[in-house]
Amino acid sequence: MQNSRTIFIWDIQGCYDELKLLIKKLKLKKNDKVYFVWDLVNRWPKSYKVIKYLYKNKSKFYCVKWNHELNFLNWLKWEKYPDHHIFKKLKKKIEEKKSNFLIKYLENLPLYIEEEKFILIHWWLVPNKKLSEHTAQEITNIREYNWKPWYEYYKWEKPIIYGHWAEESLQIREKTKWLDSWCVYWKALTAYILETWEVIQQNALECYVDIFKNRNNLFKKVKNIFQKNIWK
Repeated sequence: MQNSRTIFIWDIQGCYDELKLLIKKLKLKKNDKVYFVWDLVNRWPKSYKVIKYLYKNKSKFYCVKWNHELNFLNWLKWEKYPDHHIFKKLKKKIEEKKSNFLIKYLENLPLYIEEEKFILIHWWLVPNKKLSEHTAQEITNIREYNWKPWYEYYKWEKPIIYGHWAEESLQIREKTKWLDSWCVYWKALTAYILETWEVIQQNALECYVDIFKNRNNLFKKVKNIFQKNIWK
């Protein structure tokens, strides 16, 4: 019998087609567990299909709330950003399909997951503060503490899996692990297997959101990162 695998998938942003192709590449076994590392929705209109797919497989797929999910839930309450076209489309699709249970699913996602071998959060831990004491705002939004990246302060024994800083792109350290390969923008969707340190990717089928227009310096920085062997 094969050992079970712990698999992390980063930054879906509504890229449903790439997600299904990546899952196919992973050839999931019965005892595998898949954890989703930030932002299931937004950026691309297939957010509804992503949520529905994860909900249908919730016995094997595990998620925590990220800032985009919290933003969507807050938008539903207050519609603070009335021109948010992706959220509007997602809300309309949920209403058309009579799928309000998906909203409840998002609401009930935890802010973090702590297992024997790792901790999964969206982004941030405040130094010298217990995990259970963190607020949603702290865990899902803040990136730095005293002008330094939060992970420079991380001293706990368990490795931490995190997301939220797209321009960092690749940060695999002994105790902190982060892989965002910008699928929605043009590159790939990434899975990381904890037990073997293996990286598996599915290339983006198209460029869904063009953020590089008038941002040449950022484009060059990201292009250089992706030219590393790990992305070939």
